[in-house]
Amino acid sequence: MQQRSTRFPRRRESFFLAQTIFPITFSYFVLTNNTWKYILFMKFDNDNRYHYIFLLFIGGSIMKSRLSKHIYSTTLVAALLAGNAHLALAEEPLVAAAEQTQIVPLSLDHAVEQALKNDVDLELLRLTYDNTRYETLMTLRDKAAIKKDDINTLDEAKKKYEETAKAQKTLLVDEASYNASKISLQMQVQKAYFEARALEEKIKLQKNSIRRQTWAQDSAAKEKLSELENSFKQALTKLNELLNEKRDRQWLLETSKLSYTPLPTLEETKALAYQKRPDMVKAEAERAFAQVKVDYTSEYAAISTYKGRIALNELRKAELLLQKLKQKVDQEVSDAYEKAVAAKKALDESTAAKDEAWKTYHATLTDYANKKVSLNDLIETEAELFDSETKAADSLYQYNIAVSTLNQSVGL
Repeated sequence: MQQRSTRFPRRRESFFLAQTIFPITFSYFVLTNNTWKYILFMKFDNDNRYHYIFLLFIGGSIMKSRLSKHIYSTTLVAALLAGNAHLALAEEPLVAAAEQTQIVPLSLDHAVEQALKNDVDLELLRLTYDNTRYETLMTLRDKAAIKKDDINTLDEAKKKYEETAKAQKTLLVDEASYNASKISLQMQVQKAYFEARALEEKIKLQKNSIRRQTWAQDSAAKEKLSELENSFKQALTKLNELLNEKRDRQWLLETSKLSYTPLPTLEETKALAYQKRPDMVKAEAERAFAQVKVDYTSEYAAISTYKGRIALNELRKAELLLQKLKQKVDQEVSDAYEKAVAAKKALDESTAAKDEAWKTYHATLTDYANKKVSLNDLIETEAELFDSETKAADSLYQYNIAVSTLNQSVGL
């Protein structure tokens, strides 16, 4: 079997016939024996499946054709390599083989869900939080049995109020630790997913550009394609590790765009971060605990005592740490917010530029077919189209990363 490239022969009559019957993105194979010549045309999609087969039987002055069902190219090529061209037209067994090797779709939400479910460290934190919750419930039940009228000394007040507040603080801190790890893992998966999908898109764009360039054999473009494919394998390995899957497992990734529309105001975003961020939750829990100590100390002893002054100092320290953390949160949220807004603007602009480039390319292609423009004009227009497509893909990736970072800075 002799395999040709994805372009048709340069001879004018052969190229014209191929363009007339099939898109130039078809691959074709030529087989011969003593009597017949078989010309097989196949159209592949991104998953290495082809949608159509057109097999021409050429012998003497006779030409016949047949259109097959959808099957996988690997099965077909195996049949051809075995020297049995007629097996390529067998329908039921090949369709069954295709179904067995079908790649499973993987959405962004499912990827995050699977990673959160399979991560051992996260599960350990969840179990710790569950135990703390049960212990807190027992503590609250026991301390609720102590009546206020039965409290007469500072030590008795400490048993009820401080131990209750400490149990509540511990619960909030353990929950915040769990949520912090969960948010971090979620962002890692999102970044890995977006990187893999962006590289997959660039591979498709590079292949499309090579196929459009019927006038040249661009070795640099093919080298770039090989680099992209290697980078994609590495990105997919990273994603699979986060999912606790086999390193080389293949997925049908979706084109995802995180939604943050309508984007709330910056002040609203900061306010949400004060409530949701795990570090803010921990700091507020420490402040609330210190406040309880001041309250019961001032009620059951003089606040001017040593214990009262210690309690006031602890409260002041907790308030300063919370204030310092708020300044840090304000800066991180502001930076992430500005980047998300800028990324959204860049995405809109690059998408519009890509659409315009497509219109220009198709117009130039028509003009070239009608001999109104030169080949150099077509080459230049195709290069501009490829550049705009690549920038749009990059912009989508950067936008998704910006929104993911903003979500993490808020605590979502």
